Amino acid sequence: MGELRGARSVAARRLTPVHAAGRHATWATGVDDQDEANLAHGAVRAIILTSQRTGSTFLAECLASHPDIHCTGEILNGQPDSPIPPPRGPFRHFAKFARIARTGAWLPAYRLEQFYSRGQAGVRCFKVMHNQLARPFVLEYLVSHCEIRVIQLSRQNLLKAHVSNLLMQKRRILQATGPVAPVWIRVNPDKAIAAMRTARAQFLHCDALFALHARMSVTYESLFDGPVLRSDTAWRICDFLGVRRHPMRSAIVKLNPVSLRDMVTNYDELADGVSRSEFAEMLTDAERQ
Repeated sequence: MGELRGARSVAARRLTPVHAAGRHATWATGVDDQDEANLAHGAVRAIILTSQRTGSTFLAECLASHPDIHCTGEILNGQPDSPIPPPRGPFRHFAKFARIARTGAWLPAYRLEQFYSRGQAGVRCFKVMHNQLARPFVLEYLVSHCEIRVIQLSRQNLLKAHVSNLLMQKRRILQATGPVAPVWIRVNPDKAIAAMRTARAQFLHCDALFALHARMSVTYESLFDGPVLRSDTAWRICDFLGVRRHPMRSAIVKLNPVSLRDMVTNYDELADGVSRSEFAEMLTDAERQ
């Protein structure tokens, strides 16, 4: 809680009447005087704040397809300004640390200022995972810069997010551009419920941290129209970022089947445990998404 109070007090000191006016006008119209000033003196700064297996790579690729938006991956994990696949395999941690050292991501304020000051796009955006906020100086920088617009991406079905995280550990690839072979897994019901509680608490915590920022919520369930970002979601994001409405698409396709029954070997056991928790509605939703 001390972290939350400290970060928000820093943000409060930096929030001027101009910031506040710009934030509310953005929600009302999508494009305002503050947007014009940002575009005149530098790119609009934005982040996708999310957790794993929420469709963030699909969303980032879609935003990158917009002619006025430069969007990339997890630059705090050493991603360069142009997205490249994250390292996999037994040496992935070494490769990640090497990228962090090479790009300067071990100095977050330096790396973020470097990223935001480059290029000609009207908007510059990258992905921030919830767990990356625990790194020294990352949270302080992001929370204290109230001009950064926050796209909060989450997955309504926390059960499917948990199962997808487990499946990710068994796959050799994180994303695909075509059909892939199904993977099966056993899911511990108690651990699944605990993971969903943690995910929900983490989202609420991050929401409070960025309470003084212009922010909008987007869900995994509102992203996909085949390879295209759903038009209603796309227009909302364009308005929020102050850019022209433009179709956006990605080459990425969904990895996992629609139904948990086609992924979980002990589905009946899992369903029985979850049905007796506060997450019972996730079972019905899981069969639809």
